[in-house]
Amino acid sequence: MANLPTSMTTGSGRLPEVLVRSRDVDEAREVGTRVLHPHRLTVVGDVARFGMTLHLVAAGSLDIGWLRYETETCIASSHPGHYQVNVPLAGTMVATSCGQEVLADAGTATVYNPDRPAAFTVPGPVLALRISRRELEHQLERLLDRPLRRPPQLALGMNVASGRGAQWLALVQAMARDLADDNALIRQPMVAAPFAHAVLSGLLVTATHTHQDELIAPVAAIGQATVRTARAYIEANAHQPLTVADIARASGVGVRGLQLGFQRALGMSPMRYLRRVRLQQAHRELRMADPATTSVGDVATRWGFRHHGRFAAEYRQHYGVTPSETLRHHR
Repeated sequence: MANLPTSMTTGSGRLPEVLVRSRDVDEAREVGTRVLHPHRLTVVGDVARFGMTLHLVAAGSLDIGWLRYETETCIASSHPGHYQVNVPLAGTMVATSCGQEVLADAGTATVYNPDRPAAFTVPGPVLALRISRRELEHQLERLLDRPLRRPPQLALGMNVASGRGAQWLALVQAMARDLADDNALIRQPMVAAPFAHAVLSGLLVTATHTHQDELIAPVAAIGQATVRTARAYIEANAHQPLTVADIARASGVGVRGLQLGFQRALGMSPMRYLRRVRLQQAHRELRMADPATTSVGDVATRWGFRHHGRFAAEYRQHYGVTPSETLRHHR
């Protein structure tokens, strides 16, 4: 039977997490429609072996998770209101949409545009992302620094075997592999919001779509005064789950201009500057905390450092001692 939260919603409602297991075709079809999209499910392989597992977690402005069918299955849907990205981890996925056809494997993702008929086979486990159309379009508007005249139409196939695509996939996999852990960092708002921003921006930079040329065109850097405004905003709000879009909006400029301005003025990106400020705040907290009631891991997580080993290495490089040494000598 399906393992469903009692607060399951339909339409635009979202749950923090959904875990579904079912060996019944009709039940899997009904649950998949409620959780993901209205769709038609057809078992292509051995019906006696049918089984479905869906584990989906809300991470900022997107849903990320794993979808697995125990036998080959065909899904047809128009993905209303959402972009859908699937990466097969085994076998070959045959995907079709609007006259396009793609044979996808672990090096090729398939990208489905909202409200466009599409169909694909599921030969094995799939890494799946569901992205609100509104959120992706807003993200593109922030990157372009102008309203959209028409929504982006993404190509059905996306290379994730090399270059930017491989980097994008590594980012997604790094967060998705720990979904079963109740303490996974993707469940922390300080981590989830910037992660979702990076995933959406990376998708727009990597995928082929109707705004790609404009997106990669040169842009003017912001001036020193605006950089100072952005720095002040970062320093005052470092405890919040900030994204580069938040900083750009608060500074009254576009994302790419902000990034270029920071690079020219400070030799680093806005997010790198945010990380430096958070490192300083973590240092301050460790100096003042009581080691009997506070751990280094607690402080690192509170300030958005998802990998505690890298946090410790960066801390030591910057301050010459380990975080635990600072904590032990608290004031």
